[in-house]
Amino acid sequence: MKPLNIIGISGSLRSASLNTKLLRQAISKEVPGLAITEYPLKNIPLFNGDLENDGDPEQIRDFKEAIQKSDGVLIVTPEYHQGIPGVLKNALDWAGSDANENMLNGHFAGVIGVTPTNSGTAGAQQQVIQTLKAAGATVMEDHSLKVAKAPDKFETNGQLSDKETDEALLSYLNTFADWLRKKI
Repeated sequence: MKPLNIIGISGSLRSASLNTKLLRQAISKEVPGLAITEYPLKNIPLFNGDLENDGDPEQIRDFKEAIQKSDGVLIVTPEYHQGIPGVLKNALDWAGSDANENMLNGHFAGVIGVTPTNSGTAGAQQQVIQTLKAAGATVMEDHSLKVAKAPDKFETNGQLSDKETDEALLSYLNTFADWLRKKI
């Protein structure tokens, strides 16, 4: 079985981000044939159509190349005011722009998220899915992972301390891998 190469994106820039912790927990899971590589968004410039006129900036070319070389994208999104974080929307706008090359069109994605509130990132995940689909991506929508009240579920070192969340993450990753294998 050919290993699936997944780009993992945390929609937060915070060094102590719960979503980055969840992404890193996903990376550490042993899912047969699934390899997730973190792609940080800290160097992605603000989307600007004027920059595209001269070709994508180097950081965007690197970002798009990482997506192109992957079998899928796993997005781990926070939720700000029941919506998508600006840094993540900005990155998706670059990746899905048709001006140079839309790397999301025809690509596969999964969306999960974690929040300290009770919502479990439902609003943000819906907006991320909508953005991905508008750019032409195929999104695994029938399975999700929405982690609420997250600070109680992580140890200070970033490890998941909540067994139910840990099992739900592993289940999601196995389902995502199976879904991708059927799509590719």
